[in-house]
This record gives sequence, C-alpha cells and structure tokens, in this order.
Amino acid sequence: MVGGKGRYKSGGARLAIRTGVPVVPIAVNSGERWPRNAFVKSPGLVTVSIGAPIPSEGKTPDQLNAEVEQWIETEMRRISPHVYRDAA
Repeated sequence: MVGGKGRYKSGGARLAIRTGVPVVPIAVNSGERWPRNAFVKSPGLVTVSIGAPIPSEGKTPDQLNAEVEQWIETEMRRISPHVYRDAA
C-alpha cells in the first residue's frame, strides 16, 4: 500500500503473548517498487528495517499491537518520507 497506513491485525500479538515471546517489528517499503496487483514490477531499491524486539509480557494484545504499529508507522515515515504526505 503506497502512501497509506495498512491494517494491523492482532493475531501475531495474541500468539506472542500466549507463547511469551517478543515481537520483532519490520518495516519494508517494497510497495513503492512492487505495487499490489501491478502486472509490471519496477526495479529499484527496497529498504527493510528491523527493529528491536518488543516484549510481550504483561501486555494485552491491543497494547502490544499498538506498540508494534507505532514502531512500524514511525519507521515507514523515516525510510519513505516522500510517500507519507503527513511526514514531518
């Protein structure tokens, strides 16, 4: 999804909490080069940013999901500021 926020579902957060493992957030700007449902993919640089593990202990799925979402959205604005019109 180019230029917009994706939908974040809570299944990963629920699984992390149930198993007691952290979530490693990842931000990827591949949508700039490989748009969804596009027949032709364009060459170019794709940036992958891997964040520090976010502990799941003591959090609800909504809390953990919100923390992961915040990291990803902040990082996407850093790696692709030209795509996010509201990026400062």
